[in-house]
Parts: sequence; structure tokens; C-alpha cells
Amino acid sequence: MISTTLSILLLNLASLASGFTIQRKSLSTRKSFSTSSCLHAAPDSLQDLVNTSNLWDPIKNDLNSVPAFACTNDQGQPMQYDVGSGPLAFFFLDVDAAKVELQKAKEDTKMEGLNIVPFPLGEVFEMGVKELAMIVPSQKCIEDAGAPSGMNPMGQQVPLFGCLDMTEDLADGTSMVPLFLSMDEAKEAMNMALADVPEAEKVKFDVTIMPLAGAVQMQASNSDKSFTYVAPRSSLDYLLSLDDPQH
Repeated sequence: MISTTLSILLLNLASLASGFTIQRKSLSTRKSFSTSSCLHAAPDSLQDLVNTSNLWDPIKNDLNSVPAFACTNDQGQPMQYDVGSGPLAFFFLDVDAAKVELQKAKEDTKMEGLNIVPFPLGEVFEMGVKELAMIVPSQKCIEDAGAPSGMNPMGQQVPLFGCLDMTEDLADGTSMVPLFLSMDEAKEAMNMALADVPEAEKVKFDVTIMPLAGAVQMQASNSDKSFTYVAPRSSLDYLLSLDDPQH
């Protein structure tokens, strides 16, 4: 199970190797991000979406480029936690936070065979909509999106970062807007894409912040919006270490 999931993630991540280009058009406005709602309290429109395969399957496949990490038992099954709405599996987008949770689980449960396993985000998002899972964003990402310093990321929406005037040219000839799970990596990519743009025009471009659920709804409702979801570099490094036979 682990090797199959890992192979899918690595294949999807490898497809993101194309360069980014800037579309010189309207000014991208940085939007504020609200951290007041929980992902698992998704609106009915998302529930309808994940039950409509012709709309949901392409988006799910795009989301599957990003790994979410769960602490699992010796059978590779995500551990569940009791919350107000019932038991939920927690999936962390920050692999370091998952490592901390794994150590805590080992100390609290004394169970053998506990591990961290990557799961494709599209599958996890669907579980979240069905109130079977909670996706936990990184502490830094929610703070970069405007959350107060030190806010607990549990139950907060997942923020995404991207310049909406920047596209990624894919191997099949199509172009998609890359959305990052890291503000720093989004800015880095934007600055690289702006390298040949005159200085006077660079101020027209900025990183926009939007919640993951909002990006999914936008992609589902607007055929002109196509996104590539870019995993954090730390997640990719961790996946590559799992693929290393010497690891």
C-alpha cells in the first residue's frame, strides 16, 4: 500500500518540472484569509461535488500531486482521534508536524509499528468533505495567511498561495496556474518567472491567498480556472527519502 501510494505521488510530483511563465495582464490583488471555519464543516456544494465524478475526478487527480501525512498503525491505517463531531483521521500537510505527532502517539499509546504514511491529498480532501478526516495545515502557512502568531492549526482551513497571473506550461501543451502550500515557495516561483519582466511592471504582480476549499470550488464552477497544486519542498524531500533504498 505504501509503495503504490508513494509511486503515484512521485509520478505526479515529477510532472511539475516545467517552467513558470507570467501572463502580463491585470494586477493580482492579495486577498485576506479567514481562519474561522473547519474543513470538515464543508458546505453542501462540496459534498455534491465529490459525488459528481465527471467534475470531481479531474480535480481530485490534480490534488493528488500533494501528499498529506498520517500517523498509522501497524496495518498502515490512519489513527483516529475523538473530536466533537466523532472520530476523525488527522492528515498533516507539514511532514515535520506529522513527525511530532508520531512521537507523541508512540509515547501515549505504547503501540508497536506506528509510522508516518503519505496519502494523496485528493483522496484525503474527499474524506474531509465526508467528515471522516481533518486536514491540518502547517503553523507557518496559516500565519503567513494572516492567522495570529501561535494559533493552533488544528481545525483551520488550508491556505494556498499563488500569483494568478503566473502559469505553468505542461508537457501536453496546456497551461495551469500553480498554487503552493508555502508562501515562501510561491514568492520564489513568482520572482523567478518575473526575472525578465521590466522592474516597472513587477509591482503589478503579487501572491494571492485563497483557502483550499475555495480553490476547489472555483475550479469546479469555472472551466477557465485550472490549477496545479504544488507540494512543499520538504514533503518532496521526505518522499524521495522513502524512495531511497538506503533509507
